Amino acid sequence: MAEKKYYWIKLKRDFFKRHDIKIVEAMPNGKDYILFYLKLLLESIDHNGALRFSDTIPYNEQMLAVITGTNVDIVRSAMKVFISLGMIDKLEDGTIYMLETERMMDGESASAHRVREHREKLKALQCNTDVTKCNIDIEIEKDIELELESESTTSSPAPQEPPPPKPKTKRFVKPTLEEVKQYCGENGYQINCERFIDYYEGNGWKVGKNPMKDWRATVRNWARSDNDGHKSDPSYDTAEIERRTYEKYKNLH
Repeated sequence: MAEKKYYWIKLKRDFFKRHDIKIVEAMPNGKDYILFYLKLLLESIDHNGALRFSDTIPYNEQMLAVITGTNVDIVRSAMKVFISLGMIDKLEDGTIYMLETERMMDGESASAHRVREHREKLKALQCNTDVTKCNIDIEIEKDIELELESESTTSSPAPQEPPPPKPKTKRFVKPTLEEVKQYCGENGYQINCERFIDYYEGNGWKVGKNPMKDWRATVRNWARSDNDGHKSDPSYDTAEIERRTYEKYKNLH
């Protein structure tokens, strides 16, 4: 049985000094937008930044309002602002991707969590009994940790084998036009292959603001979008929305 892990996000001390956060906070209902944004970050931890109700159903605005306890009008307005400022990315299949989650995430195993809690309780008890005992001896801490580890080992039915080595991350190699055509032909996908190549050549082979990891998955997204009646169009790209937003902001000044 896999060991349970605990995850959390770490906000930098200057989080509220970030330009995008200050811009959002200065808007009408801006503080509600920021609270909603933080709730989305927490909701996305278990899926490395991705937000989706299920494999077949993406979240809509009403569903986001329910799971975060936020007014649906706030959700609707805030999502437009977050996308325009490049704080989140909405993929072609409806998945909401929180761009900051992976950079903010940290975690620990369940055993490490128990050891840390035990140390904190022990230290609190000793501080209440005698202030001079607050500085716990390092050797005592080591004994406690070894004892907890020993209990964990003896309760296990059999020694665990070392985990297999992690597979090396495969470096992305951009496809040729012939490869895209061959892949579409083998799987029956009806997309404009020349347009696909030209579009991602133009934006540096990125999905939103992130480097592309799997061009075949992106082809499948284009095909699904076409089947749903929404043609793959660069105007839906987050980078293009961000550029338009910047141009509007620049013209105001």
